[in-house]
Amino acid sequence: MTETPPSAPPVAAPPPAGLRASSRLVRSPDYVVLGARIEARDATGPLVAQARLLGARIETRDVAGDPRVAMRAARCGQCFVFRYGVVVCIGPAERAHETLDAVLSGHVIDPTPVEETESATIIVRQGGKDRIATDGQIELEDASDERLLLVATVLAYSVVLSRDEILVSDAFDHIGPLVADLRENGRVRLSIRPVMRQVGEVIAARHRLMGTAQVDERPDILWDHPHLDRLYARLEDEYELKERAEVLERKFVALGDFTEVLLDIVQDKRAFRLEAAIIVLIAFEIMLTLFNMATH
Repeated sequence: MTETPPSAPPVAAPPPAGLRASSRLVRSPDYVVLGARIEARDATGPLVAQARLLGARIETRDVAGDPRVAMRAARCGQCFVFRYGVVVCIGPAERAHETLDAVLSGHVIDPTPVEETESATIIVRQGGKDRIATDGQIELEDASDERLLLVATVLAYSVVLSRDEILVSDAFDHIGPLVADLRENGRVRLSIRPVMRQVGEVIAARHRLMGTAQVDERPDILWDHPHLDRLYARLEDEYELKERAEVLERKFVALGDFTEVLLDIVQDKRAFRLEAAIIVLIAFEIMLTLFNMATH
């Protein structure tokens, strides 16, 4: 009796035809596509898209070759893992509770302590038009790979913005007492180091937002599929991506100005302490000289 060899475990597939895993670094693609494609029979009912922020970065190069991630993704639907720390899964509503958090944890750099999620309901209307319903549901003409990628990208941008909005808000809360102390006493009596650490996190967030996620730029998918420009414009408006990014940028600038003030204060304090130490040393030397003169 001939034995049937065991089937090999599934591995992460490359992006479906028509999609390019955009990559500015050849070894680290901007995103990888996992799981099963959404077929027409799967899109007869509502689809749920859920974006989860896992950390500052996901090593997509390693994710693409991890069979455990591929097996788990097959239970979630079609998943998009973005290099800037976000995973978006799209599938039938009954799979909405499935996540990749556990199997992706080993590929996440600097895991986030605050869980940020963004969910949306997708309705596929064959022969219809791409639009956003009044209740916030996303209606798509079809469940093509490029349309789902565009929705996933917008949701990923939204959770990144939410994370950075919280960081900036916390930073302003921490610098409030310092500003009040400066206004009332003309000096800072509180510890500056924790505030500087907070500001450092915000600066890192600005780098991620503008340099890695590039929320303020058009997604690469639009260059290959310009007919999706209108859908992206509607999604961008629905989630207020441009407005939120502009507000964050203004806050980043304000925090940068305050950081310069703090640095000036720190430098002034150090200069004062150095001058005081020099004066003490001079006084000690004078006293020592007088003592020697008196004893001899």
